[in-house]
Amino acid sequence: MDLFSSTGPFGTSVTSEQLIVVNLAAILVGTTFNAPQKVIKWGGVIVAVVTTTCAIWCSHH
Repeated sequence: MDLFSSTGPFGTSVTSEQLIVVNLAAILVGTTFNAPQKVIKWGGVIVAVVTTTCAIWCSHH
């Protein structure tokens, strides 16, 4: 699925799978950030940051 891949910052190659992970992480932050419980609020942010970072820089093929 490298049809739409291009070289991004730091020499990374962005694939459609990585873009899907980034979009899902944005949805997670958008739905959990206004939660009254701090565990849900910051847990969603931490999970989103970790999964986005791993999707971009880890090589899981």
